[in-house]
Amino acid sequence: MRRRALVVLAALALAGCHAVRYDAGRPASQRRWEKTIHFWLWGFRGDNRVDLDAACPEGVASMESEATFGGWIAQVVTVGFWSPRRVTVVCAEAPPRIAATPSVAAGAREGR
Repeated sequence: MRRRALVVLAALALAGCHAVRYDAGRPASQRRWEKTIHFWLWGFRGDNRVDLDAACPEGVASMESEATFGGWIAQVVTVGFWSPRRVTVVCAEAPPRIAATPSVAAGAREGR
């Protein structure tokens, strides 16, 4: 019984919660992209890449990677063998489009 308690305590100690946050300093839009990323073998294997250009073509305002409560439980139950992480990307506002002035547009049509 004592050994089992020690194993459980060690698993809890090794499965600490953490979050990584990055703020690009750009204004955020309402658009969000979320995905669960799975790590295996105590983080040595996994699909750890996120294509930010595909997620937010207009740019990224912020990004966060965190261990959720359910992911933490999965990590403890598997003694770290499987560690899911939740990634959230908040897209930046698209830059305002500059409308062509009538004189520029007319000149372009006339071939000037």
